[in-house]
Amino acid sequence: MKTLLVSALALTLVCGAVFAQNNPAKTSKAKPAAVDCSRTTDAQINDGVKAKLAGTSTLKDDAINVVTNGGVVTLTGSVKKGNHKGLASLQARRVSCVQKVDNQITVEGSAQNKSGSKKKSMGS
Repeated sequence: MKTLLVSALALTLVCGAVFAQNNPAKTSKAKPAAVDCSRTTDAQINDGVKAKLAGTSTLKDDAINVVTNGGVVTLTGSVKKGNHKGLASLQARRVSCVQKVDNQITVEGSAQNKSGSKKKSMGS
């Protein structure tokens, strides 16, 4: 009877060890240190957004202007592709103390494509 009990206990421990090896523990990402936004100036936010945009390889050749007022970042200028406009907003929002992003960036050629491409009707 003791051998059966010891065998069952050993089997349980071995199965637990195998199960634990197959399921790695979830590691939590360390959260960045909290920033005191009451001491952060618009100029610091502006510099942070500009640095973030300059450090993004797909945006580095685009002409994007940044203005910050009261933590609200306004992006103007032009980009070559539509997805660059969204990426610029995303990168700006990642900067600490940004309250809101007002993206006024235009996509090069998008206005021409909409007004210059009229579809011909099949009856013409």
